[in-house]
Amino acid sequence: MSVTLVRRLLRLPADRLSPVHRTTAEAVLGVPLAGMSGRRRRPGLTPSAASAGCLQELAERGWPTSFLAARLNTSTQTIAAVRNGKRPRISLALDRAIQRCHRELADSTPAEYGIAAHRSGRASTAARRRARHQPPPHHAAVN
Repeated sequence: MSVTLVRRLLRLPADRLSPVHRTTAEAVLGVPLAGMSGRRRRPGLTPSAASAGCLQELAERGWPTSFLAARLNTSTQTIAAVRNGKRPRISLALDRAIQRCHRELADSTPAEYGIAAHRSGRASTAARRRARHQPPPHHAAVN
C-alpha cells in the first residue's frame, strides 16, 4: 500500500467519495462499507493474530480442526492457515465467527460434543507440538 494512497484517504472531506477502489478502501479501514443500495459488497479485512491465538488455544484443549472448520462453515485448510499464521489478514466475518466459536467452546470439552477421546488427544498433542516448534512472531521493520 503506498503512502500517497493512505494520505489521500485520510485527507478526504467527509462529503466526498473515496478516489480509490472500494476493496482497497475497505482493506485500509478494515471495515466493510455499504454501497449506494445499502448492501455490503465485499467483507473488510482484519489482522488474524487474535483469531490464530483462539484457534491454537482450542486445538490445545483438544478441539479437532475438522470440527472447528465444520462449525465455522469453512475448510480445514483455512483453519490451519489462520492458526499457523499463514494468513496475516482474514475477513471480518471469519474473525467474528472464530471469536464467537472460541467463546462458546472455551468452557466446554470436546467429549461434550461427541468427539472421541483419541481424536481430541491427537488434536491436543499436535497443537502443543506446533506451539513448541513455532518460530517467534516476525515483526516487520517500520521505516
